[in-house]
Amino acid sequence: MRFAVISFAIVAASFSTPGGAQEAPKGSAERGKKLFAELNCYSCHGTHAQGGGRNSEPPIPAGYPWQGFVNQLRKPRLDMPPYEEKLVSTQEVADMFAYFSSIKAAPAAKDIPQLRNF
Repeated sequence: MRFAVISFAIVAASFSTPGGAQEAPKGSAERGKKLFAELNCYSCHGTHAQGGGRNSEPPIPAGYPWQGFVNQLRKPRLDMPPYEEKLVSTQEVADMFAYFSSIKAAPAAKDIPQLRNF
């Protein structure tokens, strides 16, 4: 048990250090928001990346790691088209990542007065 705890701590520490996880390049949330519209991402992911588009595609999760975001964009799973470097530059990807990172979570239904009685 002690070995498992120590192993977990070492692995967790490796992700919190600069060499563990790649940091996102600096991006512009404003440009990212424009790209989200221009690339028609909203048609599947919703106007605020909340999901539920034409085929009920998933929301873009808050806190999604940079490298995971790049991997999904470049070599997506399921029906999403790939956005290769020649179509969307790394800077543009960083801009969209900045936009998604700037989106605040919606309040819970219990915290919206108009929805409390339903």
